[in-house]
Amino acid sequence: MTLPSSARSTMTPVSEVLDADGGPAIPPVLREESPRSFGTDDLNVDRYLSREFLELEYNKLWSRVWQWACTEDDIPNVGDHTVYEIGDRSVLLVRSEPDRIQAFYNSCQHRGRLLAEGPGQAASFVCQFHAWTYNLDGSLKSLPCEWDFPQVEADRARFGLRQVRAERYGGFVFINFDDRAAPLADSLDVIPEHFKHFPLEHRFAVANVSKILPINWKAGMEAFLESYHVVATHMQALEFTGDANTQYDIWDTVSRLYTVTGVPSPHLSQDYTEADIFEVAAAAFAPPGAEIPPLPEGATARGVLAAMTRQMIGPMVGLDLGGRSDTEVLDSIEYFVFPNWFPWAGIAQGLQYRFRPNGMDPDSCIFDVKLLLPFNPDGPRPPSAPLRTLATEESFTLVPELGLFGQIFDQDFSNMAAIQKGMKTHGKPGITFSDYQEARIRHFHQLLDKWLEL
Repeated sequence: MTLPSSARSTMTPVSEVLDADGGPAIPPVLREESPRSFGTDDLNVDRYLSREFLELEYNKLWSRVWQWACTEDDIPNVGDHTVYEIGDRSVLLVRSEPDRIQAFYNSCQHRGRLLAEGPGQAASFVCQFHAWTYNLDGSLKSLPCEWDFPQVEADRARFGLRQVRAERYGGFVFINFDDRAAPLADSLDVIPEHFKHFPLEHRFAVANVSKILPINWKAGMEAFLESYHVVATHMQALEFTGDANTQYDIWDTVSRLYTVTGVPSPHLSQDYTEADIFEVAAAAFAPPGAEIPPLPEGATARGVLAAMTRQMIGPMVGLDLGGRSDTEVLDSIEYFVFPNWFPWAGIAQGLQYRFRPNGMDPDSCIFDVKLLLPFNPDGPRPPSAPLRTLATEESFTLVPELGLFGQIFDQDFSNMAAIQKGMKTHGKPGITFSDYQEARIRHFHQLLDKWLEL
């Protein structure tokens, strides 16, 4: 691999860390490298602040792109339904049959009232305005005073709920408002091939959280497209996280961030022994109050941390993780699927999150996150966690199921209001990004500009 910057040649590449790992074989997809450069020009700050730009996104992007709306676990039983909203569009998703999930515009075909305003369970959908009633498959079931609607009698099918395109992948349900859009598979790029090794459908949610953030959806999302911010935002992790060693891979509509654990940050000036690294990392990952054993002589911090993680996670989910490589159980392997889905590979760090606009407000967004753990597909499927909505000022540590991620999210989001306010008083018209470490952000905006026809 030829690194874009000579400065990176002094840092240990991810490939060398993986080469030094012992134990089970590493899936070949984690050995792929796909660096790309998109130049160093500034990006106009107005795209984060302008309501007109947000309107353009709704008209040209969200009205035509595949977007994660819910997971199959959100609606596991016939009659279970949930609501997905993007801008002023509201979609009703329902499990209409045991293996059929449908999406409809969430609007009564009489006078337009919303049929559902949140998740629930029903045998049919009844409009609270005039009691028009719809079957789970969207067909019109009944209405009061039907004799007064000859147009319904003449063409009853025309008054069923309007469908929205819906497709599924890996236990996730995606919707698209554009009937002419290419299939979902076209936008998933390398994801199906890569995630054969990390089947998302064999995971369940131990945490499910939503929160409104005081920042534009793109600016909020960008903090999760790079590890450059770790040196200032997550300083507690520098002793065991190779933040500036992070590998960035970019394909067509998908990109990846690959950060190894058990390797200290190149930003640190002092040398750390394997015992030093292990002591700090084990204390961060272990449950509160747990006794941290010393590192066995001759062992590596990564090797022992991986073994500890297998022993902790395996019994919890009923799986033998002995055949999974160190990198799968330890490292941050975060994929991004345009425009806003972040699926994580690996075992213990099974985060899945998205950022989306919050109505017509360019200064806020909705952040949704699930923490998924694997389960034994030969046994019963564990129940998934219900949605927990946090107020903007509430801490993610109020959701203990997030574990260490609660503190990390709080640190990430402590920057958000200051970023949005700071961009408004920026003093120059552009936002600056690096060549390599922030290449995924540049790639995202390149794709966005194509959709917006800029």
